[in-house]
Parts: sequence; C-alpha cells; structure tokens
Amino acid sequence: MATVANGRVARGRPVAVLAVTAGTVAPPGPRPAPAPERPSRRTGPGTGSRSDPRASRPRLHHPVTQAAILLALSLAVRAPSFRRPFWSPDEGYLGTEAVALHHGGRMYADVVDRKPPLVPWLYEACFALTGPGTLWLVRVCAVLALTVTAVFVARLAAVAWGRSAALPAGVLTVALSAALPPPDAMAATFEIFMLPATAAAMYYGARHRFLAAGLALAVATLTKQVGLAPLLPLAVMVLTSPRRRRLRHGAALAAGLLLPIAGCALLLGVRPFVFWIFLSSGSYADSPQSVAAMCGHAAGILLRLAVVLAGCAPLLPRLLPRLRARRQLSSFDGVLLLWLLASAAGVSAGFRFYGHYFLQLVPPLALLAVRAASATPRHPRSAPFQRGAVAAWFGRSRATAFAVACAVAVCAAFTAGALRGQPPELGKSLAVASAVDGYSKPGQRVFLWGMHPEVYWLAGRPAGSRYLTAGLLTNFSGGADVHRVGARYAVPGAWAGLRRELAAAPPCLVVDDSAGTPYPLADYPPLARLVDRDYVPVAVVQGARIYRRAGC
Repeated sequence: MATVANGRVARGRPVAVLAVTAGTVAPPGPRPAPAPERPSRRTGPGTGSRSDPRASRPRLHHPVTQAAILLALSLAVRAPSFRRPFWSPDEGYLGTEAVALHHGGRMYADVVDRKPPLVPWLYEACFALTGPGTLWLVRVCAVLALTVTAVFVARLAAVAWGRSAALPAGVLTVALSAALPPPDAMAATFEIFMLPATAAAMYYGARHRFLAAGLALAVATLTKQVGLAPLLPLAVMVLTSPRRRRLRHGAALAAGLLLPIAGCALLLGVRPFVFWIFLSSGSYADSPQSVAAMCGHAAGILLRLAVVLAGCAPLLPRLLPRLRARRQLSSFDGVLLLWLLASAAGVSAGFRFYGHYFLQLVPPLALLAVRAASATPRHPRSAPFQRGAVAAWFGRSRATAFAVACAVAVCAAFTAGALRGQPPELGKSLAVASAVDGYSKPGQRVFLWGMHPEVYWLAGRPAGSRYLTAGLLTNFSGGADVHRVGARYAVPGAWAGLRRELAAAPPCLVVDDSAGTPYPLADYPPLARLVDRDYVPVAVVQGARIYRRAGC
C-alpha cells in the first residue's frame, strides 16, 4: 500500500497514517489539507503564532518601542551635559549670537558666523521659551537630535538587512556618540544637530523618496556645510535607479536640496549668505595644523571610536572577503562605503580634526558594524541562544549580541567619565564673566579680545562687535599654523567693520585675553592705541586684563 505526498511514494504505511514532509501534511483523499498551525520558532513568549503576522513580530521590533528605548539610552548617554553651564566655546558663541538675534539683530549683518543659520535660530527659539540664562532646553533638543538620528539609522538597517538589525544599529549609533572626549560629546553644537538630517536623507534615498531625501539634505547643509556629504551616495542611488526613473529622481533630489537653500539665501540676503557660508573661510582652510598634530588628533579620536566597536573586531576576517568579492557586494554596501568616505572627507575639511567633527562618522560606522555582524554565518549550536528575548533584541546572530554588549559597556564607561569631565578653562571663563558683571551694568557693551565668547553669554552683556572672537580678526584657531595668524589673514573687510563699530558705539569694557597667545593685543596697533587712549585697567583675572572706558 502506498500514499503519495509532495511527489514522493511512501510504501508500507496504512492510508490512515498521515505522510508528513517538509512542513506539509497530506491526509488521505485526493486534496491535501493544510497542516495544523504550530508555534513559530521566531516568536518569543507571548508573541502568538505564525498565523497572525502582528502577533508573530517581537514587541522589540516595533518602531515605537525601539524609539522609546533609543530615547532612554540617548538621555542616559547625554545626561552629563546638563551638569555644566557650557561645554565648549562654540556653545558660548551660539548663545551670544542667539541673544543678539533675540534683541532684533540680523544674521550675517549684526551677527556673523562662518556657519549656516539653523543652529543659531534654534538657540534663539530656545531662549525665547526659557530665557538666555540657561541651555537646558538646548540640551534637551540635543538629546532628541541623537534619538532621531538613531531611529533613522535603525530604520535604514531594517530596510537593508531586516527588522532584527534595526535596534542593534540604533544602539551602536548612540554608543558611538559617547566615545568622543566629554567637551565634544556633550556640547550642543552644529554636528549633533546635523546628524538627524543626514541619516534621514540616506533613509529616504534608500526608499527611493528622493524629494524627501533632498529636503533632509538641505536641512543638514543649512546646519553645517559638511552636511552635504551624503549627496555623493545619494547621487549614486539616482544613477543606479532604473533608467526611466533617473531623470525624475535626479530632479526631485535637486529640487529638494536647492529650493530651501535658495529660499534661505533670499531671506537673509544672497550676498552676505554666500560670503559667510561659502567664501569667508579661505585663510582658515589654508592654515592647517602640522602633520604630526593632525595625525595625533585624528588617531586619538579614531582609537576611541574603535574601542566602542571592539566587539566587531573578530568579525572582520569574515566580512572583508565578502566586501572584496564583487558578487557578494550588494548595492547598499557600496552606497554605505561611499557615505563613510564622504563623511570622512567632511571631517577632514580644514584639517583641524576637532573631536566633535567625528560625529559625522557615527551613522555609517554603526551601519558597517551591523553589516559585519549580519555577514557572520550562523552556527547550528547557537540555536538555543538565538531564541526568545535575545533574538528579539539582537536578531538571530550571537555576533551581533556580543558586539552590541561590548559597545554598551564601553559607552557606559565613557559616560561615567563625562560625569567628572569639564570644559577647558571653565573656571577662568566663569571668573572673567563675574568680573565683567561687576565692572559693568546690564546693557553696557563689552569687547572681548580672545577666543572664549562664552564670557559674553555668562556675563549677560551684549557684544561690542559682530566679531565675537579674535579668530575672525586674526585667523587664529586651536592648533592652526601660527605663521598664518595676523590682521592680513583676517576675514576680508573685518578690520574696517570693527573700526566703524567701535567708533559708532564704544564698548564700556575691553577684555584682553591674549596673554600667551600668537595674537597679543600689542601686535594690532589700531586696537592697542584705542585701548591706551580711552581705557584704564581695572582688574586682572587669571591673566585676562579688563579695561574700562573713562566716564562709563
């Protein structure tokens, strides 16, 4: 006696016995009936059966749940940022800009910066809600920016490698952001607010929604110029799309990118917008650090990032051969590598290699780490480990779980160190600001000859010039070539503008914080003569000399 099941003959069995083959059940009779439902191996406790797609999806794979987890993790990682009044001179610069804008100043006219306007406007909006005396709302926005970045990276990983890759990619994004030195990791400056838009641009590009990708790229560029870096991989996505759609995708990407930037230029004035954002940094870019200093700074930051990704190191021998084999190199892998290379070019702009510049590398590095884990073959013996809650968190790969666990542990150590960290020269800036507050009255203008514009914001005094640091007037910046520091290397037209401002509204106080720097006040005769003629010294605070105008 024989029964037929899936094209095979089973001999020696009664007809009443069901022939079970490869997940199908064939009962007696001409038409086989489906087998009874069995619990899915992919489902964890309480997730239901395979017949209900919603029930079979682990709860931790739900985007809302993942977003809540990433928000909590971002808040924990950036909690030390709330413990200090400021973390970097960039925050002081932005705070002073925002106060001037809040009192009617115009961007690129009464307030100038080499950066685009979105972050100063964000600070201004936060100060309108909380007052200019604190940055707590700005820091909340930074937490949200990191969370949104991690969410978009997670969604991008889900599109590329499945939903089990989403949460590990988001967790690695948050963990990598904490690897930088505390002042760079905790400051709420341009880079942290640029990341959400860059990740969103790549996500929408992967979904072939190029108008949205262009709009996100415009937001990134209006946050910081190097936010334009994802344009390279997005252009490759357009060129590799079906031929009949290339023109439409390219036009959508270009429209989304160019229209917001053009609108912003028309709002602020095309000439000052183009000058300050694209043309004012010539001398700055031509005065890089020494090769030894550049290599030392870059190597130090890259080492910190590598420590977070140490759990992925054992996976590289298995990943690299796949990347070298063109047959196994998917189109998204190539786009991801282009994104990393373009971001590295953005980090290298100006060859300064400040720690916060490296935040731009975080999203592509997190995705590459998840790619390395997903390229690792699964071992049959690891099946018990790959079930239940662990599978819900990290998919079905033990390598992914190990890499993410190592990253979170290192992230916790870096965050604990940030709790004890503090900005450089925090004490001096607070002391000078206190002295400025004591020797002037609210509303009286102050001119600072130095590189710590946070003094304006901490003292609550308006700046006596649109040039908030000596860097715009001397081309000095940390670690730059000291042979290219001087008035002739200043932003074009800056000294003529400074003389007009000081003549029209002389500041009440002048703070000379140039002792021991390559730009001592005596080397700039117009400013030195003005101080000698109209001001008298009143205090010296930790090397900073404070002068007060007679009759002020």
